[in-house]
Amino acid sequence: MSTPQANSQTLTPQEQIDMAGQVRQAKSGGGEESEAREEQGADQPKSLREKVMAARRAMDIKQRAKDKIQEKVVAPVKTGTNNALRWAWMTLIPSFGLSLIYINLHVFLKMVFGEKLFCKLGDEWIPKPIKDAGGDAGKMGGKAIGIVEVMGLLMLDLAVFFIVFAVLAILVWIADNIVLQGMIWVWNLIN
Repeated sequence: MSTPQANSQTLTPQEQIDMAGQVRQAKSGGGEESEAREEQGADQPKSLREKVMAARRAMDIKQRAKDKIQEKVVAPVKTGTNNALRWAWMTLIPSFGLSLIYINLHVFLKMVFGEKLFCKLGDEWIPKPIKDAGGDAGKMGGKAIGIVEVMGLLMLDLAVFFIVFAVLAILVWIADNIVLQGMIWVWNLIN
């Protein structure tokens, strides 16, 4: 019986290559099946590096899709909410304070949905291209306006709270007097 080393020494290089191919085919399951697997596997990454690169490409595609969605859907919505907030501030006096409801709703929705859809107070007055061109100065201008708007909103909310509290106190006082007068009238009837 001959050893593999003895056979490899007597075979020509081409015969050794053919034998290695036959061994590979036998290990992978045969001729046509292995060719079909190789054709299917041609699209699939073979090494770990190729798998990582394919995953990165897939993540880049997903990120580009998210950016497109934000550009096409979210940006116009944010522009609309910015315009609505600006309108609410400008119509605060003509609406007798009713637009204060939207301003508070806008602040609440910003906390719920974030700054992708609803801007911070003060950011609605400075357009995005100007803010981007201004750099830090543009951002500081928005922050300064935002501080003034937050303080104004707090003062207006406190004023509305005290007005509502006063109206309710007056209504309770009137109702208490009516009930008290009714009880006195009923007491006088009984006696």
